[in-house]
Amino acid sequence: MKVFRIPVFILTLILVLSCFNSVSLSRRCDEWTRQLDSIDTAAREQSWDDARQQLDAVYDSWSDCQTWLHIVIDHKEIDAAESLLQRCRVLCQEEDDVEFRSTLADLRSQLKLLDEMERISIKNIL
Repeated sequence: MKVFRIPVFILTLILVLSCFNSVSLSRRCDEWTRQLDSIDTAAREQSWDDARQQLDAVYDSWSDCQTWLHIVIDHKEIDAAESLLQRCRVLCQEEDDVEFRSTLADLRSQLKLLDEMERISIKNIL
């Protein structure tokens, strides 16, 4: 029985860390999505300065998490989200309402995908 203690401990630790990672990413993605909803509202109201400030805050938060995200998520998915975020920043500077809000919707979808990829589910395990 002593032989199984270390492998069981390691598997338990991996499970706990996986759950923690899933919950952490879900919280971050939810936070970013709420901020993007607020940015969308500001853009709809033509409050571009407010939208830019909020978008910069999202980008700063996103940048702070890059090391962790690159460890736990496929780089192509992170790069797609980064590209959409940068595109949003450019369109916000140009105050292009239709394109900006469309790209913002794409970014929200990408964040939802990132969240779903790391959730512990049968679909992701198999």
